[in-house]
Amino acid sequence: MDEQRNPSIAKADLQKRYDVIIIGAGIGGLVCGAFLAKRGKKVLIAEQHHLPGGYCTSFKRKGFLFDSAVHHIGGCSKYSIVGRCLKELGLEMDFLRLDPMDSLVFPSFSIDIPAEIEDYIDLLQKRYPEEREKISNFFEEFIRLYWAILKEQDNSPTLARFGGLTYGEMLDSFFDNPELKTTLAGQWGYLGSPAREVSSIGMCQMLVNYLRDGAYYPRGGTQTFANALAKAFANSGGELLLSSKVEEILLNGHRPRGIRLEEGPKISSDCIVSNIDARQTFFHLMKGEVDGEYLGRVKAMKESPSYFLLYLGLGPEVDLKGFRRGFYHGPNNQWKYISAPTKVDQSLAPPGRHIITVVATMEEGYEEVMDWKALKEKLTKETIDYLEGLVPNLSKHIEVVEAATPKTLERYTLNSKGAAYGWAVTLEQTGSNRLGNRTPIENLYLAGHWTNPGPGVCAVVSSGWRVANLILKNGR
Repeated sequence: MDEQRNPSIAKADLQKRYDVIIIGAGIGGLVCGAFLAKRGKKVLIAEQHHLPGGYCTSFKRKGFLFDSAVHHIGGCSKYSIVGRCLKELGLEMDFLRLDPMDSLVFPSFSIDIPAEIEDYIDLLQKRYPEEREKISNFFEEFIRLYWAILKEQDNSPTLARFGGLTYGEMLDSFFDNPELKTTLAGQWGYLGSPAREVSSIGMCQMLVNYLRDGAYYPRGGTQTFANALAKAFANSGGELLLSSKVEEILLNGHRPRGIRLEEGPKISSDCIVSNIDARQTFFHLMKGEVDGEYLGRVKAMKESPSYFLLYLGLGPEVDLKGFRRGFYHGPNNQWKYISAPTKVDQSLAPPGRHIITVVATMEEGYEEVMDWKALKEKLTKETIDYLEGLVPNLSKHIEVVEAATPKTLERYTLNSKGAAYGWAVTLEQTGSNRLGNRTPIENLYLAGHWTNPGPGVCAVVSSGWRVANLILKNGR
């Protein structure tokens, strides 16, 4: 199924009432809907964009297929979260395993992270022989922490020891070598907050999924992953409504009674799942009475950072032989994640051509930007200049240039300030401190990266699956 053949319905075909309405066709919403529809529930997913997938979408320019924001997925083996989800839904996908999983490039050293965790441990022990035993102990405890989180073992001594620490503090409790700690923290960009701010729980959930199971690229681009879930949803009788923004969540006291679409009808349901920005949910879509303490909590929470993104379509003469995919770190917690997906899947570009994509931190805060167009032009030039140092004569081979700022991401997803990962993954906003899947409004649930377990494709798959089970358990 390609993006021109999404299994969507027209507004004219909407039913008056559904068992469950899901707002937002991000991965969490699609997973939730697919499991509910498979169990016979009459489900509607309403999405304001013309494609399903949220950040997990793709777009085409002059024959080049670019991934909008997600560049690979963890947990895709048959025993991990994404793999198990696909198996339960009867889906088979062609994933390409990335090896090395990532490269970390710092100003004074670099390292390639192997696809197998045992190989990574061995590499680190050979590189830092004086830390050999500590490295073994760290990974043993890190994996114990992962299972304690996954199984919600509140009595776990490992969780008690490390759950209240930042990832930086956890590393300090094991190691003295600053380069080793820098290496082990080098992938913090996947969560948006540096090691001294990001919670050990958040980093553990993300990293262990990658290190135990590897990173995978869905053949044909990340849109194929979202489309497969949308197709499974539709095949089970679910209805997907695209290009349709929800204007209001209708309440009857402290219970939902349906939604009202922008320039569209009211649709009834006693059960609603919000897979969109939590601020949008509670401050823009609701006009009824909501628990004041809960609203104060939502208002006080801090969004994760957003980024600048660059998409380049390159001619056939470009030389990518020495190219390394991964994090390129600079000073002051600035980094660029640079990838060339056509080195993995040539079908994304015309024959012989290549794609390079960049996700980059920004020094400018969202509120500081007065002219987004000028900033986009400035960052595009600066990023291409940077890439010239990695790929010889790059600018001579550019055939397509596209770029996105936080304002672009906000426009397509309605995420506050274009937040990349929902709420920032800090101690104050992780685990029980993050918004739960249940809300003070009975039968109104949250799925996606604004709720537990957190950001990343693997986490939002888990979130959507969990919410579906909650709804089914309640007999909705």
